[in-house]
Amino acid sequence: MKELRIPGPALKPTHAWFTLAFGALFAAIAPFNAAFAFATGGSGLARATVILILGSVGILCARQTGLCVATTGLRRPFLTLLAVAAAVALEIVIVDCVLFRSMLRPDYVALFRNQGLGFRTCFFMLAAYVENIEYRLFLMSALVWAIGSLWRGSDGRPANGAFWTAMTLAQIVNIAVNVVPQAAGPITPLALAYDGLRYLFPGVVWGYLYWRHGFVAAEIASVGAHPFLQPPLGYFL
Repeated sequence: MKELRIPGPALKPTHAWFTLAFGALFAAIAPFNAAFAFATGGSGLARATVILILGSVGILCARQTGLCVATTGLRRPFLTLLAVAAAVALEIVIVDCVLFRSMLRPDYVALFRNQGLGFRTCFFMLAAYVENIEYRLFLMSALVWAIGSLWRGSDGRPANGAFWTAMTLAQIVNIAVNVVPQAAGPITPLALAYDGLRYLFPGVVWGYLYWRHGFVAAEIASVGAHPFLQPPLGYFL
């Protein structure tokens, strides 16, 4: 099979490696989810090392597929990405506090009621940063490379469908690893609808930003959603 390689400025080392360095630092502070803690044996050094390895593999796959690490294609990047963050945060608030409030787990509700706003916001911002390295920079990039090797457009690049498939599959894996094991009841159509709106949709938004505007854009929006999200969740839940 002919190697899939897309020429061009797919990454800028200063953006890529600074992004990974911060990710390794944040991962060393806390595992942020049980699966990551179990896989790394509770070691901060192991978590940092794994993030560096995953991110490096993701960067190599990005180079092969034309994905960018640095923000690109936005006239007002910060304001635009904060607007996206606020919109996604509003969608989650509506899902949690209105549409599916009656089916939320008591421990999930207690988290937002009992933990202070400052701690909760910082924790979830750091968790989002690390999660994006795991499931966007690494997993989505690797999936685009693998799927795009077989599914190409007329220009020889990965077809648009390869990107959509990869960003969706990456978030489904995220949900399967980190959300489904915490579920209190059986998997029902209602539970699937909740997971789709609460977790799958935001993950696809971050994946789309990575595809179209660079990984840093996905990080800004994903991390930036929590200052909008945490106050209303703490108040309304």
